Amino acid sequence: MLKIAAPSRTVQAVLLMICASATISVLWALLRWGAETMHPVYMVFWRSLFGAVVLVPLFLRSGVAQLRTRRLPLHFLRSACSLFAMVGIFYSIAHVPLAQGMAVNYSAPLFATIGAAILLGETLHRRRIVAVLIGFLGMLVVVRPGFADIHIGILAALMGAVAMAGSLLCVKKLSATEPTQVIIFYGNTLCLPISLALALTYWQPMTWHDAGVMAIIGVVSSTAQWFLAKALSMADAGAVLPLDFLRLVFVTILGVALFHETPDLFTMLGAGLILISVVYIARREANSKAPPIATQAPAE
Repeated sequence: MLKIAAPSRTVQAVLLMICASATISVLWALLRWGAETMHPVYMVFWRSLFGAVVLVPLFLRSGVAQLRTRRLPLHFLRSACSLFAMVGIFYSIAHVPLAQGMAVNYSAPLFATIGAAILLGETLHRRRIVAVLIGFLGMLVVVRPGFADIHIGILAALMGAVAMAGSLLCVKKLSATEPTQVIIFYGNTLCLPISLALALTYWQPMTWHDAGVMAIIGVVSSTAQWFLAKALSMADAGAVLPLDFLRLVFVTILGVALFHETPDLFTMLGAGLILISVVYIARREANSKAPPIATQAPAE
């Protein structure tokens, strides 16, 4: 009887990364759909609340003792960064073409690399500096300041990328002493009051339609995070991170098919430069002892 060999871990990781890219793209399309009836800041609160509701029973079952920490201020800073990253990303998704917002979002690890050098004292060698400069050149190609009007949605995307970089740096610092589940729990719960305060400005009755959209967004978001985490756990970041570019391909297709957006050549070119930069940085960090910034993702 012919036996079919199971695919290698690397092949499985590649397939999981493709699934992650496709799922994240679907998530962005769902967020654009939800923004047709809900304000992005209002959506951020419900996304945060649903995320916390899912986590609380899991930790209550395991015991609250495991949530003890001496680094609560840093957990709060990480949670705040994640919150404002979501605000920026959600707002940009609602107001600019999906592909353009996605391209700017790619730049978060670049900001994190600069932040690690300034705040954590990490050394930036010449090749990494060149990679970062190439990445920021790509971002300039996407944004084109002086050649195109900079929409507030692009500024929101930039804010989201910078805030996400802050979250990545906090996770990098916390991971030296804190278990992953503790980082995830506090990251999803500490800023709920701030999220609610922001959402009150745009409050509206939650319809069954809106509740359904937010529930689907929660499921898809959790699924995307699982695919991504599993892929990165099964292979080196350098092997799977190049496939992250498929996010841009998938989200461009969805933008054309669902929202009649026209693909922008400059956006694709700029995103390519950013991704080349991020992949190179990830490969360099994979050879070091430090947790790789470019492959860590906040639990949004």
